[in-house]
Amino acid sequence: MASNFSAMLLLKNLALIALWFLAPVCALSGAAPAEGSHSQAQTDQPSQAPSESDNKILPDQTAPIVSGDSTELEPIRKQKAAYPQEAREKQLQGEVLVKLTVSATGDVDSVEVIRGDPILAKAAVEAANNWKFKPFIKNGKPTAISGNLPFYFVIPENGHDSAKAPKQVSLPPGVGAGLLIHRVSPVYPDEARAHIQGTVLLQAQISKGGTIANLRLISGPPELAQAAIKAVQKWRYCPYLEMGQPVEVETQIQVNFQLK
Repeated sequence: MASNFSAMLLLKNLALIALWFLAPVCALSGAAPAEGSHSQAQTDQPSQAPSESDNKILPDQTAPIVSGDSTELEPIRKQKAAYPQEAREKQLQGEVLVKLTVSATGDVDSVEVIRGDPILAKAAVEAANNWKFKPFIKNGKPTAISGNLPFYFVIPENGHDSAKAPKQVSLPPGVGAGLLIHRVSPVYPDEARAHIQGTVLLQAQISKGGTIANLRLISGPPELAQAAIKAVQKWRYCPYLEMGQPVEVETQIQVNFQLK
């Protein structure tokens, strides 16, 4: 009986000793990962978008960097993308990411849209084409390089840009016509088709995005004026740049109606 009691006591002590050794192992299994390791929760978090004021554009390169070589594309001239009027009307906003190919002299050779709304992307491409960079040095020599550049479009709470609007420019009719990229022909009014022809002259205000902002009749047959206005309202222009910035312009537009 005494021997059985001694055996049971010995087994109990051995169990307590085993638990004492295993306790630290159980505690460590719930500890935070050591510095340099990655947990699943960390890798699932989205990366933070870069700040629009961040001018560091990292180039696409895999070769090792030699001492004295460039590590980033450094802009020496930047242009902010103009908010398209169509995007304002549709309340579009967000990021457009473009890929730039920059020549050895620092000029932008090409711009490719990686992602972003097509309406906003057009404005981003137009702006990116006017950027200029310091020559990128690789192996001690200027070289062509490519890199990604983000543009951010955010509609202000008051619905207007906080930046001061640029001044308006008056263009001769010939210059304005040279900027036209999309023309819609007017529909000849039925009541005028038999006996009325002529030229309708309009005073036009073209927005920074190239859309018609305002039209005013200067002269022309009244029977043809409304048809001319309806057609010209759908015309689109390449934005006119002054000092690298798109500006609103005033110009005159002629719409000719000729009987066949």
